Formats: sequence, C-alpha cells, structure tokens
Amino acid sequence: MHDTPRTQCRSTNGPLPLQGVHARGRVVGRTLEMQLEQRYCNPEDVNVEVVYTFPLPWHAVLLGLEVELNGETLSGIVKARNQARTDYEDALADVDSAVLVTVNPDRTHTLELGNLLPGETCVVRLRYVQPLQPQQGSLRLLLPTTLAPRYGDPVREGGYEPHAVPQVDPTAEYPFDIRIDIEGELTRAAIGSPSHPVTLRTLSGAAGTVVQVALGRTAWLDRDFVLVFDGIDQASHGLAAWDRLEPGLGVVMANFTPSLPDREPLPAALKVLVDCSGSMAGDSIQAARRALQRILQALRTGDRFSLSRFGSTVDHRSRGLWKVTSATLASGRRWVEMLDADMGGTEMGAAILSTLQLGSDHAPSGIGEGPSPQSDVLLITDGEIEAIDEVVATARRSRHRFFVVGIGASVAEGLLRRLAETTGGSCEFVAPGEEVEPAVLRLFHRMRAPKVLHARIEWPAGCTVHTEGGLPRSVFAGDDVTVFAWLRAPSAEALCGPVRLYGRIAGADGEVLLAELQPHFIEDEPSTLARLAAYQRYQQWRQAGADAPAVLHQQLPVLAEKYQLVTEDTSLVLVKQRAEGQQAHTMPELRSVKGMLAAGWGGHGSVQFDMDQPMFYYSMASDPGSTRMRFGIDPPAGADQNASLVRRAKRRLALLGDLLDDGPMQEVVRTPERKPEFWTSVGADTSEVSWAAHEGLTPAGFLEWLRLNPQKPPATFEALRQTGLPAAVVEWLEFVVGEHAPEAEVVAAFVQVMLTQHFTLAQAVASALGRLPKPQQPVCDAVLQAVRSALASMTETAWPQSVLDYGEVGEGG
Repeated sequence: MHDTPRTQCRSTNGPLPLQGVHARGRVVGRTLEMQLEQRYCNPEDVNVEVVYTFPLPWHAVLLGLEVELNGETLSGIVKARNQARTDYEDALADVDSAVLVTVNPDRTHTLELGNLLPGETCVVRLRYVQPLQPQQGSLRLLLPTTLAPRYGDPVREGGYEPHAVPQVDPTAEYPFDIRIDIEGELTRAAIGSPSHPVTLRTLSGAAGTVVQVALGRTAWLDRDFVLVFDGIDQASHGLAAWDRLEPGLGVVMANFTPSLPDREPLPAALKVLVDCSGSMAGDSIQAARRALQRILQALRTGDRFSLSRFGSTVDHRSRGLWKVTSATLASGRRWVEMLDADMGGTEMGAAILSTLQLGSDHAPSGIGEGPSPQSDVLLITDGEIEAIDEVVATARRSRHRFFVVGIGASVAEGLLRRLAETTGGSCEFVAPGEEVEPAVLRLFHRMRAPKVLHARIEWPAGCTVHTEGGLPRSVFAGDDVTVFAWLRAPSAEALCGPVRLYGRIAGADGEVLLAELQPHFIEDEPSTLARLAAYQRYQQWRQAGADAPAVLHQQLPVLAEKYQLVTEDTSLVLVKQRAEGQQAHTMPELRSVKGMLAAGWGGHGSVQFDMDQPMFYYSMASDPGSTRMRFGIDPPAGADQNASLVRRAKRRLALLGDLLDDGPMQEVVRTPERKPEFWTSVGADTSEVSWAAHEGLTPAGFLEWLRLNPQKPPATFEALRQTGLPAAVVEWLEFVVGEHAPEAEVVAAFVQVMLTQHFTLAQAVASALGRLPKPQQPVCDAVLQAVRSALASMTETAWPQSVLDYGEVGEGG
C-alpha cells in the first residue's frame, strides 16, 4: 500500500508520521485484554526510521506484536535484548524493513519502525493483558496516552537510551479512539469517566449482557483515559489452568479481597508533602488544594500532622508534627489556600529526605510495630521526574509508609506505584475536576487500619508448590491482592482446591483468616495465565536486587524469552524481507514521534474547561432498561480558586483601609532596614530547606516597624502580615489567642505588649519622646496578660519557640 492518507496529522514543524491510535479492549471478570493500534505514514520522499516512546499501564503485560505492511500481516517474536537489536539493525543494513519494541527503565516502551518507504503506511498492533485490582468497592481502569515532560536528565537519571528519550511538540495533534466491551461482574457496577465524555450501550453477547464503552466525541493523545467502576460487589476469586510450557504444572491466579476483624480506627501520624513545582500549575495545583482541604477535614483528635511543600527547594510549615486542634487546622487551611505551583523544578528526593527528618516522630500508639513507630508520608504530586530509582531507594530506606495521591491528566503512574508498593503504602489517582473525597477516604481507611503482619498463603491440599509469587509489603482490608503460583497437581480438580490467605494483626494474638477462594479452571490455549505468572515472577526477582540469589538473576533472561515477555532482558522484533524493487536504496533518516503536551501540564490549557457536562454514573443494576447514556466530567473546579481570589482581594482592600489615610495624600509605609537584628531567615544556612512561616520581622524588627510608621499601627491580622511579621506569629494570634477574643482586641494587645519593649537606642528615644504609636482601644486584661505571658521569653532577634511552634505544644505535645 503506497497511498498517503487524505488526513495527514501535522504540527507547525510539518507532517507527522504517527496518524493516531485506536484502542480496543475487553474486560472479562477482573482481567483487561487490550489491543492498541498505531497507524503510521511516511509523507516524505525519503525512507525513514520512526521512533516512538509511549506509555502502558503499570501492571500491563505486553504479550504480542502484529504489523500490517503492504497488505501483509507479520507477527513479532521475543528474543534476548542484544540479539533482537542485532536482528533489527541487520535488517536495516540489508535495506529490509523491521520493527523493534523495547522496554525502558520506567516501563515505558519504545517502538522503532525502520525503512518505511515514501508514501507507505503501516499499522502496528500491540496486545497486552492487565489484571484489574478493585479497591474498597471501586476500580480505576487507566490507559495513559502521552508522556508529560519530566524534571531531570532522562539519560543519566532516567536510564533512557538517547534515541528513545520522549519528546514533546506543543503544536502536534494525534487523534485517539477507544472502545471497551465489559462482561461479567463489572457490568453491574456504576461506570463513568472523569477524563473523557463517553457513551455506554448495553448489548447481548454469547456470555450474557455486555456493556460497551466508547468515546462521546473526538479525543486526542493528550491525557490519560480513565474509566471508573463504583459499587462493585467485591469478593475473592481465582483462575487456574495448566501451563502448556511446563508439563505437569498448573498455574493459579488468586485474587484475594482481604477482610480484617472490626477494630477501632487507629490515630494517624502523617507528614504531608505537596509538589508545588512548575509542572503542577493550572489544573493540578487546583486538584491538590482540593485534596489537601479534604485531608484536613479527615483528621481527628489524636492525630498528628505536618505540612511541607517542595519544588527546587522544600519549605516546611512546622518543625515537627502538629497535634489536631482548631488552631492547627485553621492554620493548615490558610496554608493550603496560599499554595501555588511557583517553586521551580521537582527536587523530590531532597524534599523527601528533609521531610523525613522533621522533628522526632510523634506516631500515636498502635501505629507500626516495635518500640520506634514511624509516621506515614502523604505525598501529592504528578510524579514527573527522571530520578525515579533515587527517590524509591530513599523512601525504602526511610521505614516510612508512603501514601500517594497522583494528580494530573497524565500522571507518572509507574513512579508513584513503585513508591507506594515498595514502602508498604498505597496509591490513589485524581484526574483534573474529579471528586477527591473518595480517594482521600480510602487512603485514611488504610492509614488507620492495624497492620497485617506475616501474611501467608495456604495453597490447595494435595498440590505441591513449585514456585510461589510474593505478597505485597502491606495488605489492606478491601484492597485486592493478586498472587500467582505454579503448583504440581494430580488433576484439574486438585488444582481448584481452596486457597486461603492468613495473617497476624498488629496488637492481636494468633493468626486469622483474611480471605478464601476456590479457583475456576479454564482451558487457556494461549497460556495467558502462565505468562502473567511468569511476568510477576520476573519483576519480583528483579526488584529484589541483591537480596535475591545470583542464580535467580541468571535465570531471568531465560524465563522472559521462554514465556515471550518484553522485559529489561528481552525485546520484541519483527523483520520484513523486501523483494527486489521494493527495497530502500539508502539507510533511513530518523524521525522521532514527538508526543502531544499533556492537557493542563504546567498550566498549559485545562482539562476541566474542555468538558461541558458533569460526570455522572450509569448503573445497569439501577436502570436496566437504559441502552445509551452520555458522560462527561465534573464541573470546572474553579470555584475554590475563585473563592480564594475573592478572599485575597478582600484582605488587600482591608489592608488598604488599615494602612493608608483616607485623604488625598497617602502616607508611605516604611520598612525596617534589612539587617539580622530586624529580619530573620530560618533557612539561611541552606538553599534547599526553609521554614517560610517562621521567617520575617524579629521582635526588634516589628518594634522598628512601629517606630517608622507611628501614624497608624496595625489593627487587623492581615495588616500584621503585611508588616512582614512571621506567618506563624500572626497565626498564633489569630488561631490561638483569637479563638475566644475579638480580632481588634487581640491585635491591640499584641501591639501594646510590643510597645513596652526597647530593643535599640532609637526605639528607646522614640518611646521617651512619645513618638511611638499610642494604644488605639482598651484591651481586656485577660487577653493582654495571655499575650504578655506568651511573649515573655522573646529576645531581640527571636520569637518564643512556643509561639512559632504553637501546634506542637500543649497537652499531649
């Protein structure tokens, strides 16, 4: 086929070789089978080599490659990585065509299509299978379509080969289409998409009712496709089949849904760390604010928390963990309102290290195991960094569990899942405009649950375990756990005997049954179950690193090639031998497919405003007669942003009234000289860490401000902020002293106490001459005494630590 398509994808840089992607999927039970069809065209007058790096879901297992070229359909084969590369390069040297698919260290994939002649089109079909794991009655099916720009060096830190580094063209457009047929138990769930408008149809199939999901309008490769299933009747189940590559061995896939004994939820101790780098601008930072506000609402008396944000540097709101009080929650809400994506790059590793070192851990009793319980880290980010291995290694050494909220239209799923799974935490994802409450509630349900210790599986009686997959580091109630095992069994009936998951609950005696299932036997002609088991076995051995015996690492390439798996040791390769007259005459010119820029990334556009309908769910169980419905996304979440802007505008207007005269000649506000006795910067000793809330005017500096501006002392909390007073001092006045006293009275008491101090000669002279501000109103003795007592230990250059760290002191502190 040599006809160039009429519709040619273009950017400002000219025509593009990638023409679009079609996805066709089928969900049966809790397994997704997906075929991705990538269409290519060479619109140039020279032969080209197309290189395209693209994402797949984290738990997807690539099982096949099919290529249609000039009316001929060919299939790829998995070979050792070096051999596959040699076959590919030799084919190009022989002026034949070839396709090579390799996996990158972050589990993205790179396709190389060599010697596509002028005017030729080519269709590449990739087939993958993905086990689906519901969590607490909900399931999120995600298909990533583009790779957002990442912070760091993709070759040195990300491990990419130079030619495979993902690139972005902000002007490129590639059409995307998807259709998924859903069969079995998930047809009874409520189904919706927070990422795309979709339509649903109910059809009759050979196996019963089928729900068909399709796009409701034209879409592009600029955001993850997300399909959410809610209200799932979740129960443990399993599948079993013979391994056709290993006679006498059967494979069992056990999907456990653990159930824990009812216990009082434990208190939480968490260190919140928020990504405020430039990539979070726009939709993502708005979603992060919503998530944080919901997190603060979920905190209870007895919990402890800290708040930190990071970009090129990290800024901590407190030096340790605050206890939950009305004052600390109010301060937290204020902090969240002011968050913005204005902190530069994404130095996540350094930020995690700094956050781990905050104070001494204040984990409430019952959290963790042993004499030194640890706090949990709650990370909110888009995960767009290259230094993945460094971050994961740092987190693993910390002994903290990481609970992660992935935010954005194209989240780096791999990093965030690795971070959570490696540390025994868990991961949730929130698309722009999506309701954050369910994700936050699921995270807190896990954090507050007692730990499951020493979990183990009892496989069917009468079977001998040949190889068993490992359990995850943490087991949570209601979260599916998928484990594979090879068993030597005398019959299919024996292979389908009961499988049980046991564990010991922290703080309880003895072992308890967490889940039980009885596998269903299937014929499985293509050995899909065995290949999934082999893939899990491969990944677990590789992730074990030095902890796994050397002989196992030596077996990894053999295992991957035997089960035809694309891994770090193997690649998919296909060679098309061309007849004379159809061959190229020169080596091909390289053409890299530059992806679309993720919608909303770094403030580029907005996913939310692309959607014109609120998301709602369709459920066959509640409306079995419906055959077609349309879905969109939640309304634009600009309301919180608009409210924040209104609040800021009101504060600024109030400030003008406080600081400026009403007459035509406004007095200029004078600022104390920038010298150490007047200003403090807690993070001055390092460029990487700061406590911005503690930085600003010293006691001497504030009195100097009053000396320089005697005409009208501050009368509101906002006016105090505008003087340069540290945010922590203002919030102590507002949320602690001001909890039971009027604002004007609290501010007046503070100013009156400060006017009794004389830190410099100039201030003493001004006081003697009556040139300092006079008290503006009577102050209640109790309020005045409370402020005077709290400030008694201040010095010329330092506010009392009990004021700066008011959230960490008091009963239980």
